[in-house]
Amino acid sequence: MKTIFEPVELGNLRIKNRIVRSATLEAGGAVNGVIAPLLKDIYAGLAEGGVSLIITGMMGVGHNSCAYSGMNRIYDSTFSDRFADVAETVHAKGSKITVQLGQCGAKATVIEKGNQPYAPSECEAIPNLPAKAMSQSEIGQVVNDFGDAALLCKNAGADAVQIHAAHGYLLSQFLSPLFNKRQDEYGGSIERRGRIVLEVYENIRKKVGADYPVLIKINYSDLKASGLTGDESTWVCQELAQRGIDAVELSSGIAIDAESKPSQAVADFSKGSFSNAALKLSSDVPVPVISVGGYRTPDTIENVLNQGDIAAVSLCRPLICEPALVTRWENGDRTKAKCISCNKCFGTAYGCKGFV
Repeated sequence: MKTIFEPVELGNLRIKNRIVRSATLEAGGAVNGVIAPLLKDIYAGLAEGGVSLIITGMMGVGHNSCAYSGMNRIYDSTFSDRFADVAETVHAKGSKITVQLGQCGAKATVIEKGNQPYAPSECEAIPNLPAKAMSQSEIGQVVNDFGDAALLCKNAGADAVQIHAAHGYLLSQFLSPLFNKRQDEYGGSIERRGRIVLEVYENIRKKVGADYPVLIKINYSDLKASGLTGDESTWVCQELAQRGIDAVELSSGIAIDAESKPSQAVADFSKGSFSNAALKLSSDVPVPVISVGGYRTPDTIENVLNQGDIAAVSLCRPLICEPALVTRWENGDRTKAKCISCNKCFGTAYGCKGFV
């Protein structure tokens, strides 16, 4: 029988318990893309609070990748030294840290090259900021950006990296027929729409080596008609598994309206928002699956863990409200997390304390 407080291996990444902090973009954790002291404070609190693995807020991999100016930029010249200090602090407190690699695509507002954000096809995800369809050379550059960023993170002390291919950012946009209208080898069937994701993984793997842990966060569904489907997502994950991905964190929602926001997926937290999808995927792919969304009690978590092959669960909003939640549960107080899912931690646009 699986329990929360036992070590587990996510491929080549061994963690001390089954609770992961899911990526949460920390407004105030960066100033103009440069890591700020608040970031270390947040992660130190989570490590002290018992989280086994902290997945950072999404960090930009290259130019035109950031959703707003306060998003950390791996390509900033100060990143390596500043992140090394953060990682050392997390390690000293007994936890591990994974950097989430992000390219926001049509949702990017920090435009350093040209005058438009990138997208698989022309669209407008941000009002009055239309995105351009990427050329194949621009796709190649982004693929290379992911690999370079992953190597920088490895050398700066990150225990792993996670590719962000969910929630309507660039890789998710390529996967989704709602955004991807291309007619070349990057559009059409899932084999073509998923091509950039596989190329990103392969570029990362080439640069970080065979043994370094690489994870991915991906939608099972876009939560929109005509969006990415579960069968399509499963195909991508199976292809990644064949290539050596270490773990899959499974979410849903493309976040283009209230209906498709992951945080609005369910009102009943008696089970995880996407637990059924995670259980299904865990039986279809031979790699560890992390289930995210809607977990509020240790009993619910352990029930889901023991229904199938899910390896771990990840939390976001409960750990904003209560950074020491995991330690509280481990010390015997197994009452529900204080988080009531009011979403006030999101605040106004890009002025939030937590942004998925």
